[in-house]
Amino acid sequence: MVAIRKTFINSLFFIIFILAPWIASEARAETVAAQPPIDARAYILMNADTGQILAAKNAYQPYAIASLTKLMTLYLLFQDISNGHLQLHEQYTPSPAALRTGGSSMFLRAGLPFTLSQLILGMTVPSGNDAAVEAAVLVSGNVPSFVQQMNATAKQLGMLSTTYYNPDGLPHPNNYSSAYDQAILTRNIMQRFPDFMPYFNHENFTYAGITSPNPNLLVGRVPFVTGMKSGYTDAAGHCLVVTGTQGNVHLIAVVLGVPSFHNESRGFWKTSWESLKLLDWGFARTLWLPQLEPTAAEQ
Repeated sequence: MVAIRKTFINSLFFIIFILAPWIASEARAETVAAQPPIDARAYILMNADTGQILAAKNAYQPYAIASLTKLMTLYLLFQDISNGHLQLHEQYTPSPAALRTGGSSMFLRAGLPFTLSQLILGMTVPSGNDAAVEAAVLVSGNVPSFVQQMNATAKQLGMLSTTYYNPDGLPHPNNYSSAYDQAILTRNIMQRFPDFMPYFNHENFTYAGITSPNPNLLVGRVPFVTGMKSGYTDAAGHCLVVTGTQGNVHLIAVVLGVPSFHNESRGFWKTSWESLKLLDWGFARTLWLPQLEPTAAEQ
């Protein structure tokens, strides 16, 4: 079954690349205000270099964002490493708070050391809640202090529709954000911490003898995709932030609330597909149809 799914998705990606020139020629007949048909509660497509919004739907409305919360946790961890407060390759042992954390996991074990490089991959690939709590303890000493720092940083970055309640994204009414705010945060990570971007582009991660796959199914399959982060809860639906580069153009696609399925992995396939359509539409507008001036339609 895994081999069939992999063959199917690779075939779909191949079809997109083959049909791309034809799609571009057909797009010339579209009106400038046309929006890509993305099946999601909200989405945004942003030029990472200029901040220009190329397409949007409900982009400023706050919604549950599940593990996209970890992008802020990673931002603050990157900041501490860059400031020299924490060392990327130094070994640490898990805190009791991290070991008590449930949900998705990088499989931290009591007494089993890890490096911050492993901790970052534990958040970006399997979306480990234990890794996120451990990062909070290392940066701020405890989770409540870290959450205060998360919210203060969100305000500094202009994320006006965002409130954080925890570092991992486990469901809570006071943990929400907007597609626009997540694009702003992602753009700041790309610009301020470019050396850490390769961590978002791993297909899998192995720790404690357990190998976990990346729910962002575009990573490793689509050459122009460079990351970034997935998320899922019943309240949030399937969410994905994807970054892509073609030529000198860098795009950020944020998709929130893709309709969920009882089969969680099936939902990530659809979310990855919707995100790919959004990126492909954006590159068509910025690279193949430069004479068109893209606009954002906020619905």
